[in-house]
Amino acid sequence: MNKKELRTKAQKIRKSIEKIEKTILDNSIAQTLFSWKVYKNTQSIFCYVSFRSEVNTLPVLKHAMDHGKIIAIPKINLKTAKMRAFIIDDLEISLGPGEYGILAPTLPCKEADYSKLDLIIAPGLAFTLKGDRLGYGGGYYDRFLNKYSNIPICALTYDRLILDYLPVKESDVPVDYLITESGLKKTQRK
Repeated sequence: MNKKELRTKAQKIRKSIEKIEKTILDNSIAQTLFSWKVYKNTQSIFCYVSFRSEVNTLPVLKHAMDHGKIIAIPKINLKTAKMRAFIIDDLEISLGPGEYGILAPTLPCKEADYSKLDLIIAPGLAFTLKGDRLGYGGGYYDRFLNKYSNIPICALTYDRLILDYLPVKESDVPVDYLITESGLKKTQRK
């Protein structure tokens, strides 16, 4: 199966999760994240804003904010094909419609100090236990993660989206950790 077919398959799997089950799974994933030592010790976190059927990150962002963590949110610039991170301090005031209909930081949010990021939570459609990540095809995250691959990268996903194999390229950046409804998994990232 090629990446396009796998993306379609993964989206179907994710969309097929009933609303009640998804809420239970998302809560379990969030609780595992909150009790994880790396997250607890994090001062500054980069996290995407969930969209459509992704694991809900709004409770994660709220929890991080409530616990005094600095929150950096991605913002995509279609003209430059780059993604940057901006600090938000209020989920309702600091976020507005961004590219692809995904909530993104609004002005006057200031850009994050990338050297101070302690943890990156990256999105994806599917993963492997080796840490391979199937993104959405724009390459924004791989370009961003390549620059900051020294920072621990984790993904929030469902067990059913951890596959045995994903076709990856040299430029695809793997994740270090997967957090699913069954717990934390350290990947075999090299």
